[in-house]
Amino acid sequence: MRLYQTVFSRQALHFAATADDDTFAEINQWVDRIERMPSAPGDYTEQDADGRELHVTVLHQIAILYWPDHATREVRVIQIEANH
Repeated sequence: MRLYQTVFSRQALHFAATADDDTFAEINQWVDRIERMPSAPGDYTEQDADGRELHVTVLHQIAILYWPDHATREVRVIQIEANH
């Protein structure tokens, strides 16, 4: 079975690139999981301005907003933000 690829928005890529080591490891572990199981639901969902359902996964230090694009076999990460 071909794994999905993860595609990051500019904001999400910047967040990951400037994250501390623990946070980067957390993001990397999440990517490993979601590429194997892209249909796994997030902790909750939101809708974007276009009406697309975005999944939100909350990890220890961060929240990741994404949607699986099954047509292209990609997981599109829209935003990563720190939990407060």
